[in-house]
Amino acid sequence: MEKACFLLILLTLFPILNGCSDDETLADNSTEAIPDIVPDHEIIKIPVVVHVITFTPNPIAISDQKIQSQITVLNQDFRKKNSDWTNTPDEFIDLVADVGIEFYLATKDPEGQPTNGIIRSSGEINGWDGRSTKDEPIENFPLYFTSQGGQDAWPNDKYLNIWIADLSDIKGGLWMGGYAHLPGCDPRMDGVVIDPRVFGTLPPLKAPYTLGRTATHEIGHWLNLHHVSGKEGSCNDGEDGDYVDDTPLQCKQYRGKPSYPQYSCGTSDMFMNFMDRVDDQAMYMFTKGQKQRMRNVFNKDGLRRNLYLNIRE
Repeated sequence: MEKACFLLILLTLFPILNGCSDDETLADNSTEAIPDIVPDHEIIKIPVVVHVITFTPNPIAISDQKIQSQITVLNQDFRKKNSDWTNTPDEFIDLVADVGIEFYLATKDPEGQPTNGIIRSSGEINGWDGRSTKDEPIENFPLYFTSQGGQDAWPNDKYLNIWIADLSDIKGGLWMGGYAHLPGCDPRMDGVVIDPRVFGTLPPLKAPYTLGRTATHEIGHWLNLHHVSGKEGSCNDGEDGDYVDDTPLQCKQYRGKPSYPQYSCGTSDMFMNFMDRVDDQAMYMFTKGQKQRMRNVFNKDGLRRNLYLNIRE
């Protein structure tokens, strides 16, 4: 049985240096009665609030334009409008999906007041203050609490929360790109956390994560996707897989820019999928099966059904 909620990390740690349907067949949301099963052709439009938490010991400037560049990337990647999807090998090309999900910066806050969808604060809270390998109460994670120097989440049945927070580990000379919570988490921490140096396509950026694909990957997790590699070292389906039929079983994660083809579990591996861990330039597609799994969370009894109902109002 799947766990309802846990954290997933996209990028490997590395040393710090200085410094289904095609677009034509998809239509806007209908004004008809809300269906139990979201139609494949319906565009799901999700409002986003970005919580920018500047870490004062190592401040990194994040412009509104940089944030908007990330929204642009998400709408390209989730709508099959990214130009590099055509790099998909022929054996997988027919599986590439327009997921039919779009994102936009929220225009109204939880009280109905106008907003640009960007909330800023500063202090000594960083991204590590939002995750732990231990089973701890959420109150131990100050990133998610304004009263503790972080920022409160906006209601997860109305918004996708993104926290931009420093993920440096100065003592160890390491940092990571981001992590996410699967559907079903405590609503006070539901969302994704991303380091500012891998967010969007404008400086500051850290190569090779310069195309905004960290957020694409992590929001994939937020929409209930797992890594295509499943359990490391295992070729067993089910509990060891990613619960998607059209992604081949693979027993390892790929990094960098692998050359095609690569094999494990007796088949060619889909390392160019957004849910592997390759460089930004080497990932460029979701599958039709992943599309269905993501959209299922908005169906009746799905874990993000209330979000779907609210954003259709």
